[in-house]
Amino acid sequence: MTGLSSDHFALDFDTAARMASACKALLDELAAALRSVEVVKDAKGMGTLQSGINLAAKFSRKAVGGEDSLEKSLTSHIQVVTEMRDFFQQCVDRYGVVDDSSAAALASTEVPR
Repeated sequence: MTGLSSDHFALDFDTAARMASACKALLDELAAALRSVEVVKDAKGMGTLQSGINLAAKFSRKAVGGEDSLEKSLTSHIQVVTEMRDFFQQCVDRYGVVDDSSAAALASTEVPR
C-alpha cells in the first residue's frame, strides 16, 4: 500500500495483484464450504423423543434455510469477498492501462541529442 488520504486510496501493483489472488483462493474455499453444507442440512441421531426431533430440526435450520444459517453466512461472505476481489482486480487492470498509456506517450517523445 502506498498511501491513504481522505479522498483516495493508492495501492501498488504487486500488492493489488496479491490481494486479488488471495481473494480468489478464499472464494474457492468458501465455495467448497458452501457445497459441503448439503452434508449437514439433515441432522439426525437426536433420538425419537419429541425434544430430539425438535433439536435435529433446529440444527438442520442452522445449516440451511434458517434465518442465521451457515448457508446464508457463507453466501454473504462470498458476496463481500467477490466485491473485494473485483476491486483489487480493477486496481491491477487500471495500472496496466495507465502503464501502457505512459509507455506510448514516452515512446512518442523525442529526446534531444
